[in-house]
This record gives sequence, C-alpha cells and structure tokens, in this order.
Amino acid sequence: MEDKVVWTEEAQERLKSVPFFVRKMAKAKIEKEAIKSGETEITVEFMHKVRSQQH
Repeated sequence: MEDKVVWTEEAQERLKSVPFFVRKMAKAKIEKEAIKSGETEITVEFMHKVRSQQH
C-alpha cells in the first residue's frame, strides 16, 4: 500500500549532483512532498519547487 512516484531521467540525473551524504535524505523528502502534493512524477521543476519551499 506504499505510494510510489516515478522520477524522470532528468530528475534522476539532477539527484546525482546532490552530495552523497545527504542524497538519501533529499530523495526521501522530495518523494514525501510529491506524495503529499498528489504528484505521480518527480521532475527537475518539482525538485526546484521543494527546494524553494525550504528557504
């Protein structure tokens, strides 16, 4: 019963630029926000949106 989201290839590449020691935490936060927002696909634009909400 776990919600799943799909990462676009571009978003996966962008995630690789996140430092490895925080990458897992960043991925989990982005996926949590996507599920909360009803998103089914994570794009680079969505990643930017999540990041801008943190500041």
